[in-house]
Amino acid sequence: MVPALLLLGLSHIVRPALWRDFFNHLHSLGTTGVVTRTFAFELWPALLIMVFHQVWSGPGIALTIYGWLLMTKVTLSLLVPELGLKSLAMADAVTDARWAVAGLLLIALSASSLWSLLSAL
Repeated sequence: MVPALLLLGLSHIVRPALWRDFFNHLHSLGTTGVVTRTFAFELWPALLIMVFHQVWSGPGIALTIYGWLLMTKVTLSLLVPELGLKSLAMADAVTDARWAVAGLLLIALSASSLWSLLSAL
């Protein structure tokens, strides 16, 4: 998870237009775009974190909480795809600065995950 979260975070900071265009494209697909985003990009990381990373103390808790929140988002998106569609629709309203904040949060999760991994050794 460390390299993936770091790369995603950096790309949110460096290429916000790429993410805006991607989410706008998914939104244009309607609920099919919601299923695509949820199944292809969110379900698998959420499952991996939930199954293999149940750390409830120290810095590692950040990744555990992220995994459970992501699974909540996955569940809502698949059971009520209209909510996921509203989420995709917000991409145009997100400024480059907010994409950067999201990127920084992903980098922080990466750092927390690395800390947790190194602490376990």
